[in-house]
Amino acid sequence: MSFGLTIKNNNNEFLISSAMRNLHHHTTVTNPSISVVTHNYGGLSRFTYTFTLNSSYIPVPFFTTPFIDRYYAIEKVSNSGNTWTVHLISEGAYPTETDNGNNPSPGSIVETLSSLQYAGAPTQISASGTPSSGAYYAELYHAGSAPISQGTSFNGSVGVRIIWNGEVVPLVNSDSNGRVFITATNGVLPINYAVGSSGGIVDEDGDTYFPFELNGVDQPANIYDNPANYLENDNGAGANPRYESMAFYKIKQRSYVEVSGSSGNEPTGSYGSVQIPKLIVFADARAVTGSETFGMTVFKDDGTAAFDNRKNPLIVKQLTSVSIPTTATNTFSGSGLSARNASGPVSTWSTQATPNQYNSISVNTMPSNPMFYYPTVTQRHQQVSRSEIENECDGPVVKGNCLGPERDYFWRSTYWNFYRGGISRHSSTVIHAGYINVEYGAYHSRTTSSNFFGFSTGNSAGSSVGKWPWDSSQINAAGTGINTVLIGDATNYI
Repeated sequence: MSFGLTIKNNNNEFLISSAMRNLHHHTTVTNPSISVVTHNYGGLSRFTYTFTLNSSYIPVPFFTTPFIDRYYAIEKVSNSGNTWTVHLISEGAYPTETDNGNNPSPGSIVETLSSLQYAGAPTQISASGTPSSGAYYAELYHAGSAPISQGTSFNGSVGVRIIWNGEVVPLVNSDSNGRVFITATNGVLPINYAVGSSGGIVDEDGDTYFPFELNGVDQPANIYDNPANYLENDNGAGANPRYESMAFYKIKQRSYVEVSGSSGNEPTGSYGSVQIPKLIVFADARAVTGSETFGMTVFKDDGTAAFDNRKNPLIVKQLTSVSIPTTATNTFSGSGLSARNASGPVSTWSTQATPNQYNSISVNTMPSNPMFYYPTVTQRHQQVSRSEIENECDGPVVKGNCLGPERDYFWRSTYWNFYRGGISRHSSTVIHAGYINVEYGAYHSRTTSSNFFGFSTGNSAGSSVGKWPWDSSQINAAGTGINTVLIGDATNYI
């Protein structure tokens, strides 16, 4: 490459490079079709998402995990022309409680908005001051030829800082003092921080913050719109900078919290809107479309886009490998299952075949509303067989011997389950790698052996009914496979 552009951060990590394709947010799908296949064997729900993307490009789908006690995985990605379909599978059937945003259900990650907070604002201007204990406020800072009090006449860079419970909140791309500098035009910052929107001032953990005016009800329309407090120093004519000013606003925090308990596994019911995983789709820069007048596009040598700021780039918080256990369940013994006609009972079969094996993987602290890229490749088949022999004699039995026509009935039933690997967000620092049951079946056979006074008179062909198991070394080979998981912050894209 003769020419190009490379941008790195302070850790010498690549942010933008004309030598590689950058992935950008393409779409977020929140209304899949839902099929609850069964509540037995741990349960299975299948979410089917569709979206449009030029077939020349390959989508990279991430998903959220509304429940912390369920495993999730991308099962299949396919397309017909420019229409793409993604199948996401989840352990569990219907949740015990339905939540559309106002009824937090057990085992879920829910969004919550704090009460209005304001305390401990400084009484003197400081570019690098340490907040007082228990302080809460949103802070705007500027040093230059014009003060923040110019309001809608102000044009220039403003430092935004959030203080929550006496701590400087680590905002995305903040400097050593915790400030993010943003250009205000006619006093307006290019941030959508209206409560109830998908905006807000976002920190590195995925929490968002919303400023409020002195009255605690209205939100500021510009940098000097009825602040809760304001400080300004005029350093006199000829000073450079002349003004140093700070505006303070009251604040609310939107965060994600875990609700303890089990999400449930009900045969009937419904999924609430916040209990449905969101599919967040990324594609490379060539797929980006937009009508913005200004921006930056980075091109490769062949003239095609490598980066395009009209769509949010994919920010990967971390990458980790997860190892799946060699078996899905250690209780599939077959005890109590019938050898005749594969008749179960289903309740016993379901209890034994429900996956219970997993590995715990420690990760760095994840965002409070994480998203995952995990296309499952691990598969596991497990089965048990039960046999029974029944003797039937048409004559007298002397010392255990049949004196007459005799028949032996041989019964054999094989119960099997087929599993796919999945992941769950067990806690903010732990991922569980386990299994989701995706298919099940049973096969049974009966043959008859006939005798007359101890002499064989032949065997019948018998009968067989049911579905053969997926018993194959090739299918099972991936059972201990290593899988890669990408983790990001969903807050940036929903």
